[in-house]
Amino acid sequence: MISAVFFDGDQTLWDFELVMQSALTATLAELQAARPGALSRSLTVKDLTIDRNQVAKDWEGREYNLARLREWGFIRTLRRLQGGGPWTDAQDEVLAEQLSTSYFEHRDRDPALFDDTLPGLNALKSDYRLGLLSNGSRLPSKVGLDGYFEAIVFAQDHKVNKPDPEIFSIAQGLMEVPAGECVLVGDHALNDVVGAKRAGWKSIWLDRDGGNYKPPEGFTQRPDATISSLADLPDILKTL
Repeated sequence: MISAVFFDGDQTLWDFELVMQSALTATLAELQAARPGALSRSLTVKDLTIDRNQVAKDWEGREYNLARLREWGFIRTLRRLQGGGPWTDAQDEVLAEQLSTSYFEHRDRDPALFDDTLPGLNALKSDYRLGLLSNGSRLPSKVGLDGYFEAIVFAQDHKVNKPDPEIFSIAQGLMEVPAGECVLVGDHALNDVVGAKRAGWKSIWLDRDGGNYKPPEGFTQRPDATISSLADLPDILKTL
């Protein structure tokens, strides 16, 4: 019987892709104003994303703080603009810190909760213990979800990411419940489905597009249930 229901955050409870793109667009405009020139005018949101992702790849397994990785991504972008102006490395570092702070401020201005998030959580909170288990960093208090979760587990705080079973063990330990009574609801096949199953949890795959689940390459784990809306959870949980 399930007693603890954990949720992924990004693309499960809120539309992270939407707020990320919006925040990067606003921050890019600030970067271009601070570093005017042809090179900066040619930059796109895609360029910022590529630089941030490359930094994350370079520091994989050594750096988990998402704000720091975002800042270093901006530093990488600014370094590529050095040929277009007289700025020093120290000035780039100061600007990158400012841009990172601005990015997160823009990101959290719009909660971007999915329409089924609040009704879905409200339907469960009296019968289940709820938790958040995320590789992201969006605080529930920033998006109108303060008070819903008994346990909030961010990978960056423990220096271990989903799908590593260790992060699941940390989460269930905070709830003081056995693995067999835990379920993770999430949209990511590897992090949320494979990760949960390898940790001995149940897994519910959230696919808002109504597609067919395909295990990631090299894995065979499948979810215990598939839903297209959080409104389906009360009935599904009774079957696990």
